[in-house]
Amino acid sequence: MKKEWRLPFSTVTLTAAFAFAFIGCSDSSSGKTREVGIAAMTCTELMYNPAPGYPEFVELKLTGKSLSSMSAVNLRLDGAVQYSFPDEPLDIDEIIVVTEDASLFREKYPSFTGRLFQWDAGYKLSNSGDVLEIKLDGKGDFDARFDNNPPWPSLADGNGSSLVFIGDNPAYAESWAASKTPNGNPGSAEDPYYAASSVRINEIMPYHGGESSSWIEFYNAGSAEADIGGWKLVRADVKDSVRYIPAGTKIAAEGYVVLDSLESESGNLEAVSFVARGEAVYLREVVAGTATGVESGLEYAAVLSGQSAGVISLSDGTSQQGMLQKPTKGGANSEISLGPIFISEVFYNPLDGDVEFLEIVNNSDSSVTLRAMLNTLFVGWKISGVGFEFGESNVLLPQEVAVLIPTNYTAADGFSSVPVTVEEFRAKWKLPESLQIFQYAGKLSNRGEKISVENPLEIAKNLKDSSVVYYQVSDAILYSDRGLWPEDADGYGYSLHRRDYAVSGYEPSNWDAKEPTPGKI
Repeated sequence: MKKEWRLPFSTVTLTAAFAFAFIGCSDSSSGKTREVGIAAMTCTELMYNPAPGYPEFVELKLTGKSLSSMSAVNLRLDGAVQYSFPDEPLDIDEIIVVTEDASLFREKYPSFTGRLFQWDAGYKLSNSGDVLEIKLDGKGDFDARFDNNPPWPSLADGNGSSLVFIGDNPAYAESWAASKTPNGNPGSAEDPYYAASSVRINEIMPYHGGESSSWIEFYNAGSAEADIGGWKLVRADVKDSVRYIPAGTKIAAEGYVVLDSLESESGNLEAVSFVARGEAVYLREVVAGTATGVESGLEYAAVLSGQSAGVISLSDGTSQQGMLQKPTKGGANSEISLGPIFISEVFYNPLDGDVEFLEIVNNSDSSVTLRAMLNTLFVGWKISGVGFEFGESNVLLPQEVAVLIPTNYTAADGFSSVPVTVEEFRAKWKLPESLQIFQYAGKLSNRGEKISVENPLEIAKNLKDSSVVYYQVSDAILYSDRGLWPEDADGYGYSLHRRDYAVSGYEPSNWDAKEPTPGKI
């Protein structure tokens, strides 16, 4: 079949009949390879923060068609760790493992009989989350995103479980679960895992000082009444963090329960007091006094006075978390609070030789200085996901647009790094000198990841007595090359364009695939 690929200054018709193998359920950087691909490889299990004495590992599985040589198709790991596979064949349904320490792995997993590889020295999977890229012929076809904060399972964060891939989209937390097998189950085609809880933390009102009060709301998405009496509530970011749901607390099917007091370890009923600067909170199922491993979690960034944090549901069946537009105690949540700085365009998977970019806009009637003075220190706004922080003098005027580009990109061979300059980018797109263009050190995933614009609000001590900057999220997107996200933005020369600034950037239906227009709304 033929597909018209639209470029800024010309239109080229290419034949989409590629004959290379591809990885995972995602598309290739050069188009929709799920339509024409002949081999697929998936990250099926990932141990990023093992128990003491155990090694990190990544489990991979090939389906579709055998590979006569892994090196011939440039199969490799990139991103979180680095490794290029050898000149060896790989069979259909074969499971292989790559680890940080092959000797230790053999010692800890003596029943593993598959092929084992050791990734390049000096690399580790981050305990706080990262993206592992699996590449074939230079194309990032499966990006395994992982994190250690809610809604990601806490049991996989140094508590003995691995992450098991159970869904369709590796960018979403809903596609991963904590393994039931202690220390993971590498090499097995069947990985038992803990199912998601039908009861979730739905909304939290932090304590804002003075006469304000704090409370927590739970929602039962199940079809039957849920008795949550005795369940454990754990606050990951504060001391004396464990509380229990009072006995007899029940939630009707598709119903809500709001509590302003919980039981302490000693059994006393105490008022809740969640912090406004943001924290991570887990609800863990307890049966007959024992935690079952089933949990739900809510992580929120800094919340402004009088506002709450909670969960919203999206059109693709997933959910996201953030500060809400208004509290909705005991009822369905309002939308996530937005602005004033928004993500307006994302060119995440350009054609070979083109340069990705991210566009933001100040969609307000006031100028926004992109830094704050906190404890006598200048702290810039940041864009998480690409590793960028604004400087002291950066300002966006009302309705002003700015563009962010990488310092380099990967060439068509999948290996070479090509430097990017602001001058070349400005000339290519014929952009005026007045347009602010910034450069980030990271890169946008071709498969999907979370990008957020964050405003620094407070510097405070964490549990380790270290000074930490706490941010409020102005806007965020967790885009994907799958599901309801526009397919033409995935390697066909189109970018994601936002439809409505009143709707969350997380919502897939709020984005269209159109010709890239950096610096223009």
